[in-house]
Amino acid sequence: MSQEERMKKLKENISKKSKASSTEFAKLLATREKLERDYKEDYMYVTFYSSPEIKRTILARRPNQEEFLKILSLIIAATKYEDDPDSLEKLKEVYSDFHKIAASLCIDKKLDEKFWSKSVSFDTLQNFITEVINESQKSAIPEDELKSFRKK
Repeated sequence: MSQEERMKKLKENISKKSKASSTEFAKLLATREKLERDYKEDYMYVTFYSSPEIKRTILARRPNQEEFLKILSLIIAATKYEDDPDSLEKLKEVYSDFHKIAASLCIDKKLDEKFWSKSVSFDTLQNFITEVINESQKSAIPEDELKSFRKK
C-alpha cells in the first residue's frame, strides 16, 4: 500500500470517527439537557406544622444531592450539639444556614431568606426543613404502581 493510499485511508477513518463522536455527543447532550430539565421541574408538596395546631403546604423543589447532604449534615450536627451546653456557638453556626436552604428550595420567591429568618418561628423553619427531607426521600412512583411490581 502506497503512502497516498494509507493517508487516504487514515483521513476516511478520522472522518468516520468524528461523525460517530459528534452523533454520540449530541445524544449525550440531549440526555443531559432532559435530565437537567426534569430536575428543575421536579416539585413536591411539603406539608409541615407552622404552629402546633396548623399545617401548611408549600410547593418546593427536591433538593439536589449536595443540598440533601448539607441538610442531613446540619441536622446531625444540631442533634449532636443540642445536648451540650458548651456548644451553643457551634449550634448557632449549624442553624445559621437553615433560612437560606429553605428559601432556595421554595418555588414561591416571596418565601425568600428574609421571610424565613424574620417572619416565621424557628420551629416552623425547622419543621419545614425536616419535612423537605422526609418528602424528598419518598419515591416519585405512586404507591399503587409500586404495589403492582410486588409479589402477592
